[in-house]
Amino acid sequence: MLAASQFVELKASGKLPSPSGVALKVMEMCERDNVTLPELIKLLQTDPAMVGRILKIANSAAFARQRPSVALSQDVLMSIGIKTLRQVVLAFSLVSSPYENNAQHFDYKKFWSKSIATGVATQLLGELCKVAPAAEMFTVGLLSNIGQLGLITLHPQQYNQLLTQTGDQFSPDLLALEEQTFGHTHWDVSAAMMLDWGVPKLFTNAVLTHENIAEVEPVSRQLKLALCLNLGARLARLCFLPDTEQAAAFAQLMPVANLLDVNEAAFVDLGDRLLQEWNDWSVLLNLATHSVRSFASLAHEGHALAETANLSNHFTILIVDDEATACLILKKFLTLEGHTVFVAHDGDEGLAQALLVKPDIVITDIMMPNRNGLEMIKSLRETELGRAIYIIVLTMLDDKNKLAEAFSLGADDYLAKPVDKKVLQARLSAGLRVVTEQHKMRAELEQLHSRLFDLNRSNEQAQKDALIDVLTGLYNRRHALDRLAQEWSSTHRYHQDLCILMIDIDHFKQVNDCYGHDVGDHVLCEFAAILKENERVADIPCRFGGEEFIVILPGTNLEGALLLAERIRVSVANRKIVVLDQTISLTVSMGVAMRMAAYTHVEMLIKAADNALYHAKHSGRNQVSVATDGQ
Repeated sequence: MLAASQFVELKASGKLPSPSGVALKVMEMCERDNVTLPELIKLLQTDPAMVGRILKIANSAAFARQRPSVALSQDVLMSIGIKTLRQVVLAFSLVSSPYENNAQHFDYKKFWSKSIATGVATQLLGELCKVAPAAEMFTVGLLSNIGQLGLITLHPQQYNQLLTQTGDQFSPDLLALEEQTFGHTHWDVSAAMMLDWGVPKLFTNAVLTHENIAEVEPVSRQLKLALCLNLGARLARLCFLPDTEQAAAFAQLMPVANLLDVNEAAFVDLGDRLLQEWNDWSVLLNLATHSVRSFASLAHEGHALAETANLSNHFTILIVDDEATACLILKKFLTLEGHTVFVAHDGDEGLAQALLVKPDIVITDIMMPNRNGLEMIKSLRETELGRAIYIIVLTMLDDKNKLAEAFSLGADDYLAKPVDKKVLQARLSAGLRVVTEQHKMRAELEQLHSRLFDLNRSNEQAQKDALIDVLTGLYNRRHALDRLAQEWSSTHRYHQDLCILMIDIDHFKQVNDCYGHDVGDHVLCEFAAILKENERVADIPCRFGGEEFIVILPGTNLEGALLLAERIRVSVANRKIVVLDQTISLTVSMGVAMRMAAYTHVEMLIKAADNALYHAKHSGRNQVSVATDGQ
């Protein structure tokens, strides 16, 4: 953690990244209570590049503009908001600032490219989850790693050594090494810098907690924000992985997406939008992008990899230990063995990671700060997911009481510290046999459930298809008769009105004879669409056969039925149907019948409507006729 007094010292050095020029003046102006939009526009227009970036934000899908804005206007600034504008200007000022290359293993353009990807991904997730304004989500994602620039600027030689150790400026292992070296991580510095710049604490807390979700209050806006940033950062990290690793990384992101109630289809669509937006921003900011396949293809390959992994000896392993160096050594060894490895540095973080990444095996130390290993094991075993994980505890040989307690709480095996690689391989082999059998059983169960699900879905679809007219999408004659019988019984029981409309398209045979059956089919579909446009909530339009349709009107009296019938008739008469450059005009004839005491069964109601329809057609067509008691 970074104490307030420590940050004051860091800031006093004058070396931390900070806004300047027009951006600084805009930020200062936004702090004034009496600032006006024309003043802000006038100042911003002195920096055309900044204007372009603000318009890019304003024209994003989140603001749902009818047409893109091409100039900075009061409407644009009002849609973004002055407080949010301040954050956006701050972020883009930092992106554009020149930086002295203090660390030879650090690529500044690559850093900002990944930051932009994080900002875009976090913004898109925020839009999907409706957790915060789009521009604010973009800013928090963009600035979440700004503390890394701070540490490089303040401690260039030491940070260069850390980069040499990890071999990657985006390595998750950097955090533990930063904590060990400086007493705080770059996320601590990011949050402190953002708070100092006036970014709301809600967002700076998300930066602090997004990789340790266990610290966040459950079912809260703060949790959603932290999860959005977590997933946004991991999506951005995926964009910088080698092509061969991207599909596996995608598969590991789906559990986090599910925590945000984002299904795979929506997540794939979001990923592809991220790639397009990231590319657009990179062109605007003169940053390089990396080749990333479409997320649809990553999802497809991810499924195949998951199936293969379940039957292979490559597993997901979580290491939980507060000793950063020991973690790094263990992680490198297990990664070389072909396993996917995650690291946590205390029980709280370990529990959160376990619930996110769903590891096959957890290797955990016992004595750790915050939640210790025993408490973490107990909490894991209380969850359905945790009961399936194979747990190996790390312990000193003379710590027999702790070891016994670990087994009583649910540990499966142990490793003596310091870890011997041969013993580790032997212990893992035993654990992997157990996990492999679990995977096989789970795969068989999932296959069985999948077959049952497909069977149920097929049955439901078959039942639905049996009641739907394939051409028009309306209910068919079978459903019409069944439903009419149900409504007949219901209206008799509850003393409610019931009417039906029997409809026939006038001279439909001529349409088929003149234009062909394909055009005739199109006309039927157009008429069905008119029925749907005019139907009320309780109405049930059905195709009764050929060009004849019936509309069941539960709870409707004769007056209401006549009003609906006339509305449909007029809609059809006014509609011009264009097919293959031919314009076709239609009319319809209708018979309306209402349930009466004289009708003792439903067939009499249908017969009465049919007779009324016959009367309408023989009275000149294009009209509505009402059944009387005698029909």
